[in-house]
Amino acid sequence: MGEGRTTVTAQEIRATAELARLLVREADLERLRGELAALLDYAAQLAEVDVTGVPPTTHAVELACPLREDVVGRHDSRAEALSNAPASEGAFFVVPAVFAGAAGGSAAAPAEADGSDDQGAS
Repeated sequence: MGEGRTTVTAQEIRATAELARLLVREADLERLRGELAALLDYAAQLAEVDVTGVPPTTHAVELACPLREDVVGRHDSRAEALSNAPASEGAFFVVPAVFAGAAGGSAAAPAEADGSDDQGAS
């Protein structure tokens, strides 16, 4: 197996934390860089394993997965669904932006816990 060491920059940790809406203290950056690099190295090791002839699986043990008939039942109307939303615009839910701009933009700030976020539709 390969012995490469993945390099993760502090900026990559900050950007990933921002996208995941995680608050990361500067004091934790170096530890997180090491942990993420070790995780990525392990994933690279797993990718090198020869799985020729091994059938793909979704679970370690076989599970019974009973299926039901695909029948349309009662569901909320659009108006009912939108009436439960904290914010809507026309026929759409209004949510905070996750990605700002098409290239290289930064994520919007997370909404306040009290729901007082005043961002528009994305």
